[in-house]
Amino acid sequence: MRNLILIILFFGILACKENKPKENLVTKIESSEKIEIKKADTLLKTELSNLLNESYEKRSFDSLNLFFRKWKTESEKIEPEINDSLTSNLYQIFYEIYHPFELEKYGWMKRKHFKEYKYAIPPSSLPYTFGTKIDTLKEFYPKNNFSNASVLNSISEFEIALTEFISKDKFERGDFLSKVLLMPMTYREADFKTSPEINFISINKEMNKAKAEIRLISTGLELNLSKTKGKWKLDEIKELWIE
Repeated sequence: MRNLILIILFFGILACKENKPKENLVTKIESSEKIEIKKADTLLKTELSNLLNESYEKRSFDSLNLFFRKWKTESEKIEPEINDSLTSNLYQIFYEIYHPFELEKYGWMKRKHFKEYKYAIPPSSLPYTFGTKIDTLKEFYPKNNFSNASVLNSISEFEIALTEFISKDKFERGDFLSKVLLMPMTYREADFKTSPEINFISINKEMNKAKAEIRLISTGLELNLSKTKGKWKLDEIKELWIE
């Protein structure tokens, strides 16, 4: 009888252990994964920062181009989320008004040397108005539509490395970068987004008329557009101000 009781107790304890919740174990695994991801991000940032600093110290454009090629490769993996007609129209309008290498499209003189640039960094968001709605299209990832250059979309690890690099000496390091990247001509610290800067886009409710205000180098421009047969076109450009 005593042996029977001991056997029953043994299997009872064993069953309790098997049925014990495993939440703590799962939590530990999730926490460990997050730590590993954080370590990987930190290593990538360090690698990119070292690559930029090394390229500058050695004046090595091979190393500099390697940094931007890595960025380009990661940018090509990103697919923009276009899930509604408003977002689709904002992208279409952007492609119609953003011409960093063809300033003649804004009525300016053609810059022949601009064809030597290999990369452009477009805005990562678009402020806009739609009727009475005021909002910003975030996580904006335009695709490459340049014949001689590539788009570098917003990826935090690359942008942080580039910001830290430029902030050490805006003008000398900016000049070094400008051998391959079309840099903005501003005095703002660590500014690297390629001109023109999109201040806002305004679309009417029928989505057939739009207005955009942009900053092209040191000049403010108003661009008026219309949509005919499903295609946006630029109708008029007005100069607003000059710094």
